[in-house]
Amino acid sequence: MICLESNMHKITSIIEIKPYSILVKFDGNNKRRINFSTIIDDFPVLKDKSIFRLANLDDYPTIKWDGLTQIRELDGTLSPSPLDFCPDTLYELSVPV
Repeated sequence: MICLESNMHKITSIIEIKPYSILVKFDGNNKRRINFSTIIDDFPVLKDKSIFRLANLDDYPTIKWDGLTQIRELDGTLSPSPLDFCPDTLYELSVPV
């Protein structure tokens, strides 16, 4: 996850997961629905509804899916890595509820 802002929004909880849409609570008790349908073509693995519903929060916190990407370690080996999104990007994709 690459975000340049130091004062980013933070997702404090996932309330509901529906196909390509996640209802979350951002910092400040702000409930918003994130619509992934506008970017789902860029992340084809998330089109699988059984995978999409496995969304969870990481330590930042923001939404992530475990093991959907890989990183190359210093020794050249590939290791599983989570697919995550900048919380400010998710905020921009979301609408208040």
